[in-house]
Amino acid sequence: MALLDEQLVDEWLNRKGFFTMRGLRAGIDEIDLLAVRMIEQVECWHVEVQVSYRPIGYVGGDNNARRRTPEEVQSGVEQWVERKFTGPRKVARRAAVLPSAQWKYIFVHGVLRDESELEHMTRLGVTPIPYKQVLTELRDAPIGNTSSSLASDIAEILRYLGNN
Repeated sequence: MALLDEQLVDEWLNRKGFFTMRGLRAGIDEIDLLAVRMIEQVECWHVEVQVSYRPIGYVGGDNNARRRTPEEVQSGVEQWVERKFTGPRKVARRAAVLPSAQWKYIFVHGVLRDESELEHMTRLGVTPIPYKQVLTELRDAPIGNTSSSLASDIAEILRYLGNN
């Protein structure tokens, strides 16, 4: 399912005018999507996608399902942001693609076990975007604004469902 979710986010970004690169290796890690568009100036997004519909664990920290203290949640999110966005391998990989660019950090998410994680992410410079928003925008996109990606057909199914 993760691959399909990334493909749909890729399609969403393409329809927003971004050129995208998906699945870039950064050492043993991976960057889900890098997206670049030029309207009045260059806009660069580093996008991580993590969609769950029935979460058991947390986004940040270990995958232990036990209840966490607010401090543990904050610490877990800080570790997650470093692992996904600000660690040296990720910074170096983005710089190799587009040196001296200012990257905006985007987290596309499904249901979270603890919504307070989003507040911590926002404070650390990550913009959370609900996956439902991505799907809704794909469903409501104007006809003719499609690509030839695998997710384009699924976006057309969403449009069909929205119109009937």
